[in-house]
Amino acid sequence: MTILARLKTETRAAHDRIEAAMDLDRRIASRDAYRDLLIRFYGFHKAWEENAAGKAPDRSFFERRRKTQLLVQDLEALGLKSGDIIRLPQCRPLMPLSRAEAVLGSMYVVEGSTLGGAIIARDVENRLGLDAETGCAYFRSYGRDIAAMWRSFGAVLLEASSPEVDDLIVESAQKTFTVMHDWLCETP
Repeated sequence: MTILARLKTETRAAHDRIEAAMDLDRRIASRDAYRDLLIRFYGFHKAWEENAAGKAPDRSFFERRRKTQLLVQDLEALGLKSGDIIRLPQCRPLMPLSRAEAVLGSMYVVEGSTLGGAIIARDVENRLGLDAETGCAYFRSYGRDIAAMWRSFGAVLLEASSPEVDDLIVESAQKTFTVMHDWLCETP
């Protein structure tokens, strides 16, 4: 079984749990609710990216996948000032990212969420009339390149995979789902 197949199988319950708990219908029902959802995503990504950047296996590979700036762009489009955004709460505590392989396991969750983001973006556009320029850049993060970005991530993950590190990769993905669930779905 490849590491990608193993991740899909072993994180399925966590994925389903967060998807059910997100209550996206409610969280994109109004501009205010949507802005609050983006604030939570910002708090996760800002902290996660700072934590993961130094241990990522390939700096340029990681940098192209950062989402914080897209969230800043969206939040500014929705009326927040940059000084207010900087002071938003950040997700703590984060999952431990002790090695590059742990970062890749965590990235599996973060990168995987971009696939669902494309679907959410369509809902946001239909309900709220927002596009990448007016508040929905984050959910459209890779635009037409979403499949190519996922495939390139998968290739890096497969290359890093070995019997010695696969348990760490899966454990990191599971912990990331837990942290993300608690941060995004629990009452702030």
